[in-house]
Amino acid sequence: MSTLIGLVVLITHVGSYDRASPEEQASFEGADPAVLVMPVVAFFIGCLGALAVTTEFSTGSIGPSLVAVPRRRMLLAAKTVLVTCVAFAGGVLFAGLSQVVALLVLGDRPAPLNPWAHWWDAIPSAAGTAVTTLVTGLVALGLGAAIRSTTATVTVIVALTLVIPSFAHFLPAPLHLWVASVLIPNLAPQVVGAESAYLLSPPAAAAVLACYVVVALGAGWLAFSRRDA
Repeated sequence: MSTLIGLVVLITHVGSYDRASPEEQASFEGADPAVLVMPVVAFFIGCLGALAVTTEFSTGSIGPSLVAVPRRRMLLAAKTVLVTCVAFAGGVLFAGLSQVVALLVLGDRPAPLNPWAHWWDAIPSAAGTAVTTLVTGLVALGLGAAIRSTTATVTVIVALTLVIPSFAHFLPAPLHLWVASVLIPNLAPQVVGAESAYLLSPPAAAAVLACYVVVALGAGWLAFSRRDA
């Protein structure tokens, strides 16, 4: 469903391009699903990551889980492995699917709408969004363990994946580029070294993504290990 929502946005964008004048077409943004589709997918993967832990608190099933696995560190580690597998598989599947559909929809339309000269040029974009989708799932898991509320955790994930990246570009220059460059969705092209307007090198982007995971899971582990169930 999340991929379909994103692809509807992409198809609408391409339709607007087809109806635009040549002068307007020259200024169109590229129809890269990393921008138009995958943030929505990452949000839904993040929701799954949050639900992996918050549902146990909301239903009270965390008690039986701790009886079965009394070592909280091990329980959270098991959830981390599960979310990693689901988020990585989902990221790879939906990134690849959205890229294939985007290539079919774009056809022979030229740049700037079509950001790739050849189909293989889309592979780095898909790889970057798969990585950031994985990170979103793990961040959501950590936040869920720390916050314990599905509603509050999902609200934070909405802000990280959809709201803040949209509003960051309204900040004054050059602040908007610095802020936008460290937001999770915008790290996708930077971590694979794809061409973008952002500022980070691939090692710096990878370090920022690692910081998101370490901080979120660290906060979740501290809250999970020190507070009553």
